[in-house]
Amino acid sequence: MIRYKNRFTVSLSILVLWIACSASHAQSNELAVTLGGYFPINDPLNASAAFALGGSFAHRIAALPLVSLYAEVPVFATFNSTTSAFQAISGKPRYSALFITPGLKLKFAPEFFLSPYAEIGGGVAHFSTHVLTGNSSNSGTFEAGGGVDVKFAPFLSARLDIRDFYSGSPDLLINLTQRQNQLITSVGLVFRF
Repeated sequence: MIRYKNRFTVSLSILVLWIACSASHAQSNELAVTLGGYFPINDPLNASAAFALGGSFAHRIAALPLVSLYAEVPVFATFNSTTSAFQAISGKPRYSALFITPGLKLKFAPEFFLSPYAEIGGGVAHFSTHVLTGNSSNSGTFEAGGGVDVKFAPFLSARLDIRDFYSGSPDLLINLTQRQNQLITSVGLVFRF
């Protein structure tokens, strides 16, 4: 009887250890930090490219063998984009932007060395202008993009990311209502846990 209890105890211990190890490798969360550039497209202000900093948190909500679905909250900031549209009136106006667009990310081959992904979201864009008195404005934003993660360590990946934020324009002396595409491309690191 004692011999069977020992086998049961050893088997149960191995099973618990296996489950614990499997759970530790699940890595259902991603925290990314990226650096890159901001490129306004179809912009009525004729704004210049600028530096961009981004970060995102994603949590896996569903998984199949070759695809995973994540809920994601990306936050991207751009700094000191200049515009020549109103140069004669106010010197060289500049603005910064903050985009917060929660959404969904679909990641393909999440356990492989290369993992491409596509994502969509919606939220808000906040523009801070640096013209005479300084104005700020908000706009609803739709965002779509994608990229690829390249794993190089058990919990770390390199990321190449491209996102298009479709939002209103910053308020520079006049109130423009035209919407514009604002492309942010970036590279960075992803910590999986």
